[in-house]
Amino acid sequence: MKNLKTSRYDITGNSFFRVLRFSLLNKLAPTGNYRLGTGLRPGLTLLFLHWFGRPLFRLLIHFEPRLHRLYLKLKR
Repeated sequence: MKNLKTSRYDITGNSFFRVLRFSLLNKLAPTGNYRLGTGLRPGLTLLFLHWFGRPLFRLLIHFEPRLHRLYLKLKR
């Protein structure tokens, strides 16, 4: 049996394709609380965040002090 979580406590497997598979299955036979499933735009947003989220997070963490000052200025 495979582990459910990785060493970083993330769910193993490719989450985007799992959501896409359940969305397509739900369009054929409604199962669960998906209603009409994910649309194209939310699906593409999920895919973008899945592929580019970790490098973007590392970049933002590196520049966090400068960005915090910018966020404070924008808030005023």
